[in-house]
Amino acid sequence: MSFFNEILFGGAVRVTQGFVFAAPTLLIGLLTAAILRFYLGNNGTRKLFGGNTVRSLPQSWLIGMLLPVCSIGVLPILIQMRRSGVKPGAMSAFALSAPLFNPLSLLYGLTLSRPAVILFFATGSLLVVTALGLLWDFLGRSEEDSSDAPDPEASLMGLRRLAALFVQMTRHASGLPLALALLALFGLAVLSSALPYGSMQSSVERDDPLAPLTMMAVAVPVYATPMLAMSQLGMMFQHANSPGAAFTLLILGTGLNLATPCWFGKYYGWKPTLIWFVGLVSIVLTIAYGINRPLMPPGVQPAGHTHAFDIYTNPIPKGHSDPWPAAIRAIEDQVDLAGLIASSLFGVLLAIGLILRAFGVTVCRLVENNQGLESEKTTSRFDVVVPARVVGATMLAGLVALSIVACYGYYPSTEECLEEIALARAECLTAANSGDEEHALFWLPVWEEWSRRLEIGTFIRAGELRRYQSMQGYLIRKKLELLEHELEHDPYEPEEVKRVVNEIFGTNRRWIESFR
Repeated sequence: MSFFNEILFGGAVRVTQGFVFAAPTLLIGLLTAAILRFYLGNNGTRKLFGGNTVRSLPQSWLIGMLLPVCSIGVLPILIQMRRSGVKPGAMSAFALSAPLFNPLSLLYGLTLSRPAVILFFATGSLLVVTALGLLWDFLGRSEEDSSDAPDPEASLMGLRRLAALFVQMTRHASGLPLALALLALFGLAVLSSALPYGSMQSSVERDDPLAPLTMMAVAVPVYATPMLAMSQLGMMFQHANSPGAAFTLLILGTGLNLATPCWFGKYYGWKPTLIWFVGLVSIVLTIAYGINRPLMPPGVQPAGHTHAFDIYTNPIPKGHSDPWPAAIRAIEDQVDLAGLIASSLFGVLLAIGLILRAFGVTVCRLVENNQGLESEKTTSRFDVVVPARVVGATMLAGLVALSIVACYGYYPSTEECLEEIALARAECLTAANSGDEEHALFWLPVWEEWSRRLEIGTFIRAGELRRYQSMQGYLIRKKLELLEHELEHDPYEPEEVKRVVNEIFGTNRRWIESFR
């Protein structure tokens, strides 16, 4: 009975964590899909993604790189792209590139490893999605051309258009995008059932020739946000794991989930989808094995284990007598305030969507009512006709501006970062000295994350990160890793923990002074 409890509770924990992680970008995806439908329209959406021109694939890749969405947040946008008649190849390029990188994760990734490695991964993703887009357009089955299809929503304007946008978001929050999101998260439950607690701590070592293949088997059902994947890549390079496995995790784990190929298979045929998927895996593994040796970080000795992939294994230790407290603690340790707020907002949209469905309120009814008002010449002072090009240009400029603002918001100023670091440092080291391992292990990754935010926040404001600052940041994170190992050592050795804490004080002083 204990075994089944571990599987049940472990799967529920991973699905809950995944939904909280996905909620912010899922909301962005719902809003973006509604804007494409009611503000750009079918023709404007096709033009935005390159139409039938040769630039459709790189243009879709670029737009995907700008949008801060994950592989779940991209699903409602795909639904709208199909409705607008966007080419399947461009949809494939967008579906894979949008979750891989965005300005936030790309900046974060530059602090995790050599910048050349992250830039190579970004270039590699462009090659992968372009090749797959060409393959899809060559072999795939397109549906009827909808370029001349009527676009009745184009008549909506002003408050009626805002009302239609809100109705679509609520209905999508309670409809197909929600079902696809749950299917994507189901992969996490499957993994937690198949992988016991801590079973991947030594699975992808750099000298293991099967490391990319092992990561492929794990990455296909995985759902990972861009920020989570970047942090895992950093831990892999820090522990000298396989670079090929890291690339496999990025493309297959972040860019894909269980729902994406299922959706493509349903609407564009299972045979082309199977060819597309086999081509994706083949290209990724070929690149992974090609870069495995050249990208191994010099001078870094393999640690022999890593906690980077504990998020995919069962969170309940084997033989745990009471899994409920362990499940609650695992959820509390992983979720953040932004995820909780976004999850609550999504819950509100879901509830409203169910109510609207119960009363039969649809976008089509709003369009019909609008046409009736038009026949009666009923207008509002808010009904201003704005050309689609103006709306599209404003959206693109707003998207870039939003990404820039988000970077400055997520990576605060040096002074604010140092204040947060002081709080995390006090909590972590006080708990370590007093023997409270659990509390210290909770604050240790918080401290490490703020150390990276400090570097990025300094870089985007000052225009540079001095070599000495970067080296001191590397040293403090190595000390924190040593402290983590000592806190997890069984049996617990308080003298060794205090020795590492004393070493951290000196490194921390030099690190902080380098930024002051």
